[in-house]
Amino acid sequence: MTLQNDLQSALGFLNQGKFKQALKQSKGGMKRHKNHPDFPNIAGICLSGLGKHRDAVPYFKKALALAPGFHDARKNMAQTLLFLQQGDSAIKLVERVLKDQPGDQAALYLKAQAQLVLNDAKAAIDTATAALARDARQPRMLRLRATAWSTLGDEKAMLADYQAALKIDPNDADALQNISLPLARLMRQEEATAAAEKAVAVAPQHVEARRRLASQLISNGDTAAAREQCLALMELDPKDTQVLEMLARINNRDQNADLLPIVQKALKAAPPRSLDRANVSFALARISDQAGDKHAFAAHNDEANACMAAQNPYDYAESERQFSRIIAAFPDPITPVQAKPEGPRPIYVVGMPRSGTTLTETVIGLHPDVFPLGERGVPAFLLHPYLDNDQGFTADAAHNFVAEDISRLPEMPQSTAAYVDKMPDNYRLLGHLAAAYPDARFVHLCRDPRDVAMSIWRGYFSGSSLTYAYDLKAMAHRFNLYGRLMQHWRQVMPGRIYDLRYEDFVADIEGQSRKLAEFCGLEWVEDMAHPERHQGQVLTLSNTQVRQTAHTRSIGKWENYADVLAPFIDGLDPEIWPELSPELQPEFQPEIKD
Repeated sequence: MTLQNDLQSALGFLNQGKFKQALKQSKGGMKRHKNHPDFPNIAGICLSGLGKHRDAVPYFKKALALAPGFHDARKNMAQTLLFLQQGDSAIKLVERVLKDQPGDQAALYLKAQAQLVLNDAKAAIDTATAALARDARQPRMLRLRATAWSTLGDEKAMLADYQAALKIDPNDADALQNISLPLARLMRQEEATAAAEKAVAVAPQHVEARRRLASQLISNGDTAAAREQCLALMELDPKDTQVLEMLARINNRDQNADLLPIVQKALKAAPPRSLDRANVSFALARISDQAGDKHAFAAHNDEANACMAAQNPYDYAESERQFSRIIAAFPDPITPVQAKPEGPRPIYVVGMPRSGTTLTETVIGLHPDVFPLGERGVPAFLLHPYLDNDQGFTADAAHNFVAEDISRLPEMPQSTAAYVDKMPDNYRLLGHLAAAYPDARFVHLCRDPRDVAMSIWRGYFSGSSLTYAYDLKAMAHRFNLYGRLMQHWRQVMPGRIYDLRYEDFVADIEGQSRKLAEFCGLEWVEDMAHPERHQGQVLTLSNTQVRQTAHTRSIGKWENYADVLAPFIDGLDPEIWPELSPELQPEFQPEIKD
């Protein structure tokens, strides 16, 4: 065959996505045309397309050895290295391209990608912004910059970039799917749902779009519609274990009985200590729990947590260092470092995950003058440098924090007097928040740590922020750090923390909601005694529970699994958790101030 025929044959298969056939043709071309760089370049593309990224690299190197100025091969190799998470090597390749071709948009995109791989979101934003200044009509670059904004917790900037991408192409399924999440986090629930629905409508085979729609529907409380999306996802990819976990979570007992054989088959195929095995094991735990099989539930849940712990090990030493830094930063009673800012006052609901923060936010948020914001990640993003360093939180730092924090708030009704941020982990930030917001209210959920641990142990938390959640010994260690920090805050923030005991709250929702309203500076309204009236979205594991009438069924549930929870219970410090030793238990009477 001639050179031209060999190239056309290989490229023809490549353009059809037939990587195996294209690889065969390109290897044949390499034998017949040993000095032509296109054939090893095509072979590298095919191997990368088949997921064999390491095998692809030598072919790109061969293409570049034959033609050092072959920048397309250089960019292809950079992309492959990014699949291998080798950001430094990818940047070196891309910089060589940009030296010769400064305006190469594909190279700039790869450079920004590499900077994200290297966890340098600010650099990625700068690179993307420079590229967009040359050509603003680049949906792919806008989506990438939005991803970078997301890692910095700037949901408004993230939203603006997705909106810009959709102006260029209103049917951009990736942008539609991705814009749904910041819309949801900015409490624009209907728009979030509509965006995800449109993404599925324009791209019915788009797995991530359907998954996003299913998640949003669960947050909306529409589990029937969410289940339809999960079933459609199973048709698209029967091996998607994430969908099996989601489906098992929302199925009723009979539906899960039908799902059981599929999940059991998936378990056999899941590698040990993998995320797939974690997903399947969580699904089996849910099914076993519904069926009343305690032993199977515990075994599957243990397996799921062990898989997650292997993926995200807990760092005992770093946790100790961080909590020590926080306490050292606020050794004395905290005095606000600036005047009260304008606008609604913040109400922070904190505690450990699964301690009742969602229920508390729901009750406060049913007040007509209060806007519930769910779990905002913004304060933690902005205060991250102060948690990880010994940097002092000066008056200027507090002023800058408040200005940026307020700028990232979603739009709220003009009548809003207060908003609720129920990020549980904000308990670490109370010193900074108390110094920055003189009028802030802090509601701390106190719940039997054994019931909290039981609920955490059986839950699936995405991401890597709750690494302690999958190891009972690590969980006890984190609970002790948390309990010790809360003792410190009570000393340096007298009267500013309202300790709300979960067990009392669910037993007397009306009486406790009246006290809660008083502490928050609100006139109690009758709706606050009826959390089941909540109609908004819930973006946490409590999205199905919070729409029920308040009940006490979960109190003391840990006792049924005391043997399983033994490593956690044994690891708790009784001086920090006096409820384990009633004779040590003090009486906390929070001071209520306007």
